[in-house]
Amino acid sequence: MTQTYRTTRRAALLIGGALLGVHMIIAALSQAPLSPAKLVYGDAVTEYLDPYFSQNWMLFAPQPMSDSRGIVARVTCRNGSVSEFYDVSAAALEKVQGSRFFPSRDVRLVSSNIQNLTSTEEVLRRVRQKQTNDKKPALPPIPYEKATEAESVKYLSRYAYDHMPSACEGQPVKVQVRMYVHELPPWSKRRDPDAEGRVLTKDFDWLDTKDLR
Repeated sequence: MTQTYRTTRRAALLIGGALLGVHMIIAALSQAPLSPAKLVYGDAVTEYLDPYFSQNWMLFAPQPMSDSRGIVARVTCRNGSVSEFYDVSAAALEKVQGSRFFPSRDVRLVSSNIQNLTSTEEVLRRVRQKQTNDKKPALPPIPYEKATEAESVKYLSRYAYDHMPSACEGQPVKVQVRMYVHELPPWSKRRDPDAEGRVLTKDFDWLDTKDLR
């Protein structure tokens, strides 16, 4: 083994280790609590991680489930007609339940992006809650939240577009995603068979299918 080979190998290992370390730091920053560094570098971190290294580690469940969330989608055809809503979440769930031994991961892809749309940093949540209690204007979404929402909406729109192959004879020009939150009846009404929870919806902007390919 020549000296030149040893030097080259050592340099390659050092460079590779440094790049891996930088990647791990960026991935950790994406999951860190809100901080000045995250506000400054959040957009750059999201751009670097998306789509192959995006992180969504939900390790704990601090609150019990109190609602059911999902998305439906519709498309616009070339002639201007609009299709009926397609239940994207239900289709993903059926794929999971169709195979107990090798379940599909599609439902996780959908639910993780819905989580990005409905969750917020704890600090911002407390600030907005206090402003609401004080009857003051709530803090508008910060750039990091806007970037996260845009990324999730684009992914869900692409997913819905890919799972509606027969819509508009396979040539839709636009797709729109609607998120729904079905609030479950309160625990005090658990024995009431007629109890129903509220259903809240939010429509996102139409996206051109050419931008989703």
